[in-house]
Amino acid sequence: MPTETPNRHFRAGQLGAALWVLRRLATPETKAPEESAFRRKKVPAHLLAEGLGSVMKNLSCARGHGGDRWAAAAEVFRDLPDLLPSNLPGNTMEPGEENAFIAGHSKQLEHYKEKFGALVGDVAD
Repeated sequence: MPTETPNRHFRAGQLGAALWVLRRLATPETKAPEESAFRRKKVPAHLLAEGLGSVMKNLSCARGHGGDRWAAAAEVFRDLPDLLPSNLPGNTMEPGEENAFIAGHSKQLEHYKEKFGALVGDVAD
C-alpha cells in the first residue's frame, strides 16, 4: 500500500473523492471512478475541473432531495476548503504522484462510506 503522505497529490485525491460524493448525493446513479481512471498521464487539475465546476449544481440538487441526503451534502461541502491543496497540481502525474492521488481518493471515499453508508452506496459499484 502506498504511503499516505498528505502532499498536494494526496490532498487532490481526497478532494476528488469529496467532489464525487457530493455528485453521488445529488445524482444517486453516479458510479465511483475506478483506480485506472487516475493513471496514465493524468493531470489532477484536469481530473477535478468538472467536479469543482459543478459544486453548486450538485449542492442545489442534493438540497432538493432534502433529509439525510441534504445533511450529508452540506457536510461534504463544508469539508471542501480543508481538502483543497494550496495549488492543484497542474502537471502530468509521475507514478509516485499517481499512487498518492489514488491513496488520498481511497481514504476519503472510505471515510464518507463509513460516515454516510447507504447514501453513498457501495463505492465499488
